[in-house]
Amino acid sequence: MTINQVYVASLRAEGQLQYESLSGSRRHWSPLHLQQSVLDRACGTHALLVAIALVSRTPRSAFEKISDATRGPWRRFWAMAVEHYFEGTSPKDLETLAACINGVTTRRIRIGGPDQLHRVCLATIESGGVPLLDIHGPNIAHWTVALGVETRMTEPSAVLCLDPSCGEPWASFTNARLDISRPVQPARGKPLFNYRDTDGRLKLARARSVLAVHPASVMPSTDSARRSL
Repeated sequence: MTINQVYVASLRAEGQLQYESLSGSRRHWSPLHLQQSVLDRACGTHALLVAIALVSRTPRSAFEKISDATRGPWRRFWAMAVEHYFEGTSPKDLETLAACINGVTTRRIRIGGPDQLHRVCLATIESGGVPLLDIHGPNIAHWTVALGVETRMTEPSAVLCLDPSCGEPWASFTNARLDISRPVQPARGKPLFNYRDTDGRLKLARARSVLAVHPASVMPSTDSARRSL
């Protein structure tokens, strides 16, 4: 069986998962995973910061000092993020947070089914962006980062994720996956899919929407996005 996986650019997993960051004209490899605590509901904030790191190449040190910022875009970002840290974030909340950061833009796409989800994530990744999944199910309401997509024998099979609630992956780009090839039909509502992570958790969920995060310089036009998605 032929399996094909496409990932966000500028990643490496030679042990720790890292991304290529820029500090002036110097390039560095920085740790990527930002894990939330078991007490907060900040999955959306953590996922958005991972996406911003990837599309802006901001060094990890900027995120580690975000709570100490006294002015500028990161101060605005943190002041707004604190309001949602223990309450959770909607797509609109994340769009507002992302707007604090120069050079980053977002676009929300509502998802109707698994094939569309795969197409949207692939198109976002291939255009230099990072998709954030807004997943929901009977026992989950969560944001996760889609770092890749998978096809098996040319058929969409999975969205490959970096989950902020899960432990750091080792020698791997991801720590969770949404299997979209085998739907589970509940008694009521739309089909659900297995979302499993490397901490051993398995839940039924579906992606209601994707928040595509792009560097402003390469954000697809409305026309090109419509053709791609």
